[in-house]
Amino acid sequence: MHFISHRVNTVEELKQLPHEYGVEIDLRDEGGELILSHDPFRTGDRFEDYLKEYHHGTMILNIKSERIEHKVKTLLDQFQIKDYFFLDSSFPMIFLLANQGERQVALRYSEFEGLDTIRTMAGKVDWVWVDCFTKLPINHEIFLELKALGYKLCLVSPELQGRPEDIEAYKQQSFDEAIEWDAICTKRYNIERWKSL
Repeated sequence: MHFISHRVNTVEELKQLPHEYGVEIDLRDEGGELILSHDPFRTGDRFEDYLKEYHHGTMILNIKSERIEHKVKTLLDQFQIKDYFFLDSSFPMIFLLANQGERQVALRYSEFEGLDTIRTMAGKVDWVWVDCFTKLPINHEIFLELKALGYKLCLVSPELQGRPEDIEAYKQQSFDEAIEWDAICTKRYNIERWKSL
């Protein structure tokens, strides 16, 4: 299982992260360049500078500006980053990327985002981002279906939705339902809480 540290949006934070962990980053465009910034109307470190220091695990590319994915991919190729996936691209962009052969894209699944698109896109993209706005929305049956469709699964740790107290319950539910996550996106300080899963 891969542990992915949530919102590592500066080169300085990246340098402090152990190399075995991946990162989730927020990407926008500003003045013709790609920058790392979660919030709009703020500047951030250049993505190119970030990639120069990247020697870590899976990179989740949370897309905050429409249609920047091709430029992101060009830089990933330039810096030979192969372990990544795009997150929160618009569906028209996901469809375009998939038709161009880009499989390293995540579709969303949660208690509010169903399985229809995931079933339709099976074999075209590789990842499902399992979010948990109010609860962990997956059971053993859904897990088996998603794996049979060929997907890798990344769990959103509940503290990212404001509920750190649910981590142990989600660990237990995952164990009880025999759910094996390919990755968990969590705050760095909670990785140890997840490691016993």
